[in-house]
Amino acid sequence: MTALRLSALAAVVALLCVFAGTPAAGAVDDPELTPFYQQTLSWEPCGQDLQNGAQSDGASQPPGFRERLECARMEVPRDYANPKRSTMQVQLIRLKATGPGEHLGSLVINPGGPGASGVNYLIDSGNAFARLNQRYDIVSFDPRGTGHTEPISCGSKLATGGDDSLATKEKHINEACGRYSGGLLRWVGTPDVARDMDVLRAAVGNDKLNYLGFSYGSKLGAVYAHEFPDKVGRMVLDSVEDPTKNTWQTALAQARGFQRALDDFAADCLQGVGCPLGGDKRQAQEQLRTWYQELSERPMKVKGETVDETTYVYALREALYSRSDWPQLRQALAQLRRGDAAGILRLSESGGGSAARTVPAPQVGRDELPPQDQLALRAISCRDTSERYGADDYPRAERELTKASPLFGPDIAPLLLDCYGWPVAGDDSSRVVAAPDAPPLLLVATSNDPATPYEGAFNMARELGNSSVVLTFHGEGHAAYTTGDLCVQRHVDDFLLNGVLPKAGTSCG
Repeated sequence: MTALRLSALAAVVALLCVFAGTPAAGAVDDPELTPFYQQTLSWEPCGQDLQNGAQSDGASQPPGFRERLECARMEVPRDYANPKRSTMQVQLIRLKATGPGEHLGSLVINPGGPGASGVNYLIDSGNAFARLNQRYDIVSFDPRGTGHTEPISCGSKLATGGDDSLATKEKHINEACGRYSGGLLRWVGTPDVARDMDVLRAAVGNDKLNYLGFSYGSKLGAVYAHEFPDKVGRMVLDSVEDPTKNTWQTALAQARGFQRALDDFAADCLQGVGCPLGGDKRQAQEQLRTWYQELSERPMKVKGETVDETTYVYALREALYSRSDWPQLRQALAQLRRGDAAGILRLSESGGGSAARTVPAPQVGRDELPPQDQLALRAISCRDTSERYGADDYPRAERELTKASPLFGPDIAPLLLDCYGWPVAGDDSSRVVAAPDAPPLLLVATSNDPATPYEGAFNMARELGNSSVVLTFHGEGHAAYTTGDLCVQRHVDDFLLNGVLPKAGTSCG
């Protein structure tokens, strides 16, 4: 276990802290876990192999930004109940604090998903946290099963039989995941990632975890607060998942949320001049459905790529994650009206954005597997739920979701088949987030968030049971902090930098 290096001096310091009555950052009750908590991280410049996975080429970041990035590997048990049996290496990344001001330790960031790479996110979006970076080292990581941390693999091609039904294909995907990653699938659930975050807290020398999590990252933060209430520092959950909803209920809520966001976009478009959707609300909805039907019957080609109804819906959804993308969507639809689908294709390929997406990418070809981040999303989600829906459930799912949204419902419904025939059992423990002994958290909720609807933050606050405060952002999109809204940023920064929570009922926008 060469990555676990603890000098004699560090051991003495740890003992002194215990005898002084103040637990050291690496203090842990289970002696078998002590080496993990007291390991020394070897931070080095991030290699090109790590930076190649990011979406941006660095041009959007200030000069010298990528040179400031440092990477390290952190050793954790694969199974915390048997820490000596097998370990894995978690990929870390950080931006050291720039100053001025008192250094506050590390702020851990998770972009969501699940399945998203925290390493790629910090490379692409790290400058969004420049003010926090003055006093915090900004740290992120690839959760187990994602990115550079033992990524879930299900092979390269999917072996299919004569049955081409959607449910059968999902089952074939899941069987392949079991063959290629069977030894990992049991250990990628959110409670295990939360335990990794506690090892990370200690490994960077912090007595408390300071944390900013978006979307699924809000669930991860809440589970951490439940498991380690005495280790919670200043914690912000943005675009909050609803712990009171199961997978089916979440899918319905997202279908309704994206439909509401599309209605808001259409209303905004109709207020302008030359809206490609027509002249009134009825015409707008009819035009949006007509394009869906036309692309279903006669897909278009753009530079060799096929743009069909699935690409179209995914492009709509991508643009609805952020109001700042609405002008691009309007332009893409104007192009589509002229018979040019290039704008739609461009939007469909822009996934990632300010925070990770919570719904699946477009369906792939019959013998193709989803991309790695979507396989990781599947693996983590299936470990985090006992629900297993199959072919018999799908007609009702498609019917209910289509009723919730004629455009988005049929596209989201396949998500409910993700765990059909999944090779390991799941459980619902990650929905238990009660943390009455943890200090209050700051929850940030956008009033028209399509992916994590607004009311979820209030349900999360109630389930936490620790007087957590909900900050409302009156606006559209997903991940309020990275919209650039100065009011939201001021309240979040004031809490993370100075420990000052906004009053209950505070709103922005």
